[in-house]
Amino acid sequence: ETALVGLQPPTATTEAREARGRVERQRARRIEGITMSSSSAARTNLTSNSVRLHRDEVLGEGNFRTAYAGTYIGGNRNNQEAVCKSFKIQYRGLESDFFASDFDVADKAIQYAEEWNEFVDSDETILITRGSIHTIGARRYLVEPMIRNFTKFTSNNGWISDEEGWCGEAMEAFTHYTYHRSGGNLIVCDLQGRHKNNRYDKSKSRFELTDVAVCSRRCSYGPTDLGEKGIDSFFNSHVCNQFCSVNGHWARPKRTRQWFPVSSSTSMMRSSQAHLLN
Repeated sequence: ETALVGLQPPTATTEAREARGRVERQRARRIEGITMSSSSAARTNLTSNSVRLHRDEVLGEGNFRTAYAGTYIGGNRNNQEAVCKSFKIQYRGLESDFFASDFDVADKAIQYAEEWNEFVDSDETILITRGSIHTIGARRYLVEPMIRNFTKFTSNNGWISDEEGWCGEAMEAFTHYTYHRSGGNLIVCDLQGRHKNNRYDKSKSRFELTDVAVCSRRCSYGPTDLGEKGIDSFFNSHVCNQFCSVNGHWARPKRTRQWFPVSSSTSMMRSSQAHLLN
């Protein structure tokens, strides 16, 4: 980055400076992405760059997207199961917003998962899935390693499952932790995936999460970022539990309110509607 700045001529126009700034920001994001994808808290496609799509095998269907089965071809995950997620036709308008922000969301969640993993018991550690975008035919898919026995712990609109015991409590606490560590500027939420239990070796038990969301005060994390109202809605439902404040007092908002219909489904907004969250 310093080298790029040093090459800037003193007579450069504002337009040229802005162009260089965009290049530097994009480069910084790529570097951060490479760093996060190699993080111990990241669950990735490893060296597998190709996938065979099984379009006739639908794994699940949400309000916005359909998940299809796939199989990795080559690389470290050769012949392992993959999941290929594509937007439904009527919601393709969300696709560009979503894909543009998806890796930023995953990288932010990985950052906080790394910190969380440093102080929790080994079976409470978290891996965040960071997939990659593949174009198959004329459609784009988010491809990532399969998670079987999928569980939804929380949503981004304030919904929290009351049926997951200590696993659900740990997931709530992780979201609370991200609020505290960010200085109240964001939460990592919409936590879903599984707790992979290894009864023979507790150190290999862990949470594996995918499709997480970030709600931030600046609404800067794409269509699943419900802003301050998303943060308020989570804390309106969250009751601190045994996992909260385990390494010191964690801050939380003084006043909260439920702003959205409570639903286990993920809520999305187009970037053009972000002003509605203010």
